[in-house]
Amino acid sequence: MSTTPLKVLLVDDHAVVRQGLRAYLELQPGIEVCAEADSARQAAEQALRCQPDVALVDLVMPDEDGLQATRRIRSVSPRTRVLVLTSSLGLDDVQPAFDAGASGYQLKEIGGSELLDCLWRVARGERVLHPRLGASAPQPRTRNESPSSAVAALSAREREVLLLMAEGLSNTEIAERLQIGEATVKTHVGNVLGKLGLSDRTQAAVWAWRQGLAR
Repeated sequence: MSTTPLKVLLVDDHAVVRQGLRAYLELQPGIEVCAEADSARQAAEQALRCQPDVALVDLVMPDEDGLQATRRIRSVSPRTRVLVLTSSLGLDDVQPAFDAGASGYQLKEIGGSELLDCLWRVARGERVLHPRLGASAPQPRTRNESPSSAVAALSAREREVLLLMAEGLSNTEIAERLQIGEATVKTHVGNVLGKLGLSDRTQAAVWAWRQGLAR
């Protein structure tokens, strides 16, 4: 088993927030806070220097915001996953964050254990979204179909895959859960997105939450 720690970059313009996060994370086994930044520019510099596994980024910052910080980080360190951690409940910020390259969007109200879980999940390539946002996020556009007819267009297996995507499971995890091949999962994911008229897994998860299919 690898003993390489998960390297985390903290990006927040409030020093007290960074200090609190660092104090907590450095007590956790397998976590290393490799750098801190208080601006998008500094975030890019630190990401280039330490090549973190995950960058924990506040959305609201002076000058350039967290969206720009996310773009800058991803441009200099494409391997780095970005988890937005913010107090902003602005639903219009969620999709732009993912469009900018974020892999997760969480509110600062979450507990420490939830934050750790999100960090590890994002590092594994999963996407995470706070349940409060998922339940009330704007519904992605689909074709001119009612939600019921869109669901009816999915096969039983495709509905299973959709619900597991809404739980944040990766293709590998879905394959293990359903005991099918990963290539088959990819096919089902493509079918789900195509039938619902969506462009990515995040939109599919939000759609499932919006329709009350996922809990």
